[in-house]
Amino acid sequence: MDTKELLHAYQELLAEAELITDAPPLAESDRTQIDWILAHIALSDRALADAGRAVIAGREARLDNTQAMSKSEIGRILRSTTHAERAELVRRNAMELVDLLALTPDEAADATVRARLVNREGAVVFDQDLKWGDLIRVRAKEHIPGHAATLRSRKGTQTGP
Repeated sequence: MDTKELLHAYQELLAEAELITDAPPLAESDRTQIDWILAHIALSDRALADAGRAVIAGREARLDNTQAMSKSEIGRILRSTTHAERAELVRRNAMELVDLLALTPDEAADATVRARLVNREGAVVFDQDLKWGDLIRVRAKEHIPGHAATLRSRKGTQTGP
């Protein structure tokens, strides 16, 4: 499968994440949102990679983002990592997904994936079949760029000394 758009989206997101520092300080609400986004993406990339391995193997593929939206799981990552470590976790997990997609035959884009998505409160907001290629296109064109835009806007609130 073609990975150019997804790779570009991750590069833009990571470039934004790397521009965020502790000096000048961010407002607490901005720091909280940035931290949440990075942990969420790292966790959701793990789920996507699991689904991608199932697609490649010809097994039933499922994507469930419950863990990537879990307050306790995200909290565990936030307590155990720094901002730089979270950005590196996103980079590693994203590259694992991109590498997996690069090995995926183009015809696998038509594979059906059962997607169960929940919101931050854990309520199911989507539970339907999707095509693997469509899921990856949404990730590349909407999901990751949307988070990159949020990082860009939140880091823009850093104030000088």
